[in-house]
Amino acid sequence: MTAIRTVVLGITAVLIAWAPAALTQEGGAKPAPVEAFYCNLQPGKSMKDLMKVAGSFSRWAGKNDPTYAAWILTPQFATFTDGPQLIWLGSHPSGNHMGKGLDAWQAGGGDIQEEFNEVIACGQHGLASSVEINAPDGPPEDGVVMFVECSMADEGEWQKAIAGHKKYAAAMRSLGAKNSNWVFFPMLGGSSDRDFDYWSVATFSNWTDYFAAYEIYMTGGGWQKGMESLKGAATCAAGSATVWDAKMVHKPAR
Repeated sequence: MTAIRTVVLGITAVLIAWAPAALTQEGGAKPAPVEAFYCNLQPGKSMKDLMKVAGSFSRWAGKNDPTYAAWILTPQFATFTDGPQLIWLGSHPSGNHMGKGLDAWQAGGGDIQEEFNEVIACGQHGLASSVEINAPDGPPEDGVVMFVECSMADEGEWQKAIAGHKKYAAAMRSLGAKNSNWVFFPMLGGSSDRDFDYWSVATFSNWTDYFAAYEIYMTGGGWQKGMESLKGAATCAAGSATVWDAKMVHKPAR
């Protein structure tokens, strides 16, 4: 999160050779930097304590980093013993905005930083470039977010992967699902030995919409559309999906 950037612990930066080309979208929104802090609560602290500090951060960001959006994600369907208790997910509309926001934070966010450090401990800070696939409703506020690990079928054939995800997302919407979709390409702060290329990301306004899409996927032809759309373009690992509650803690100025 912008609020705890100084917690980064010697993480290796990974720049994918094909990423700059993959993130040049034709006729779509520009890619946006998305950061994620993987965190656990300090002993004796609760989500209530974190939300209090997040409120202080939001007031600071409103004055000093107004284009920043932030959510706190908590796992609903995941392996709880292996993963973090929460993720702070933050986004700027561009790298230029992110750089200015980080400079502002390092210059004037120290007091709130200390408040965060008392409540959470974060062991990893990663950065991805977010590419919009199909987001007619825009980024969600509170809601549900699902991450799935995916790989390109052919090395470097990112165009096919993007086209396949666009086709799949549109097909699910046509069947009645209320999904919005992005792909996140890992850029910084990751591991060089991961066995996937990117995350497919789907968001929903609530659990009713999520499980309506689940039903469409299972019994309404959704999985067949997925197989058809991604054939020869990408593979997404079965069982890799994790699903999280998302709480917006700072809404950017428009």
